Amino acid sequence: MNKGDDCLPKFFKVYLPDDSGDDLELPISFNRYISMSLPTNVTVSSIYGKNWRMALRKCSGDVDKYVLVNGWKRIVKDEGLIGGEFLAFEFDGSRFFNFCIFKRDTMCKRLRTSSVSEGEEDARDYLDDCTNPSFPVRLNPKKKSQLHIPARVINDYKLNFPESITVVDPLTKKFGTLEKKIKIQVNGTVFVKDFGSVFRRNNVKVTDKMVCELKKTGNNLVHTIKIYIING
Repeated sequence: MNKGDDCLPKFFKVYLPDDSGDDLELPISFNRYISMSLPTNVTVSSIYGKNWRMALRKCSGDVDKYVLVNGWKRIVKDEGLIGGEFLAFEFDGSRFFNFCIFKRDTMCKRLRTSSVSEGEEDARDYLDDCTNPSFPVRLNPKKKSQLHIPARVINDYKLNFPESITVVDPLTKKFGTLEKKIKIQVNGTVFVKDFGSVFRRNNVKVTDKMVCELKKTGNNLVHTIKIYIING
């Protein structure tokens, strides 16, 4: 059990089907983060947009422990948990537990509740770091002046953006990096401006697929986008 960069207490669990019932036992080391005024019910939320209500109970014994009861089986079903997957929980200090899931084979953070499409899974093989936010892109001749950053990626990773960003592409070693402006619309939609120059200098075709990897600081501020081009 530890604390993250934002100082909110965290704990980790490995999902083991044979040892899993309808309750989730919290690590004993987590006891000091539970306030004396114990909430009767708490909300368990996944970064994938779902919420569940569970009861928080104190179990006395040789060592006191806390358990989330009545609802863990539903979470396992809703999230499609697989044995050996790693879960990271974060507690807000009051009554909210947030969690994300890391896949057992790669330890990469699962991005969506349902299984990620085969194309997205393959795309991660190209990344410098498979835990970084990423998304695939296809060239749309009618909309090639800007690059749209998908809202689901921004929300999943709680990303923030500066006024400009560094673009690293396959030609960076020969011609250097590119600096592009970020445009954030009133509704929160994020674009990388003048991205057509990246398409042009790499001679991207409509049959090619691009994979965009977002590199960020500890406070989720994106500073670099790295482009991988997969020829169609």
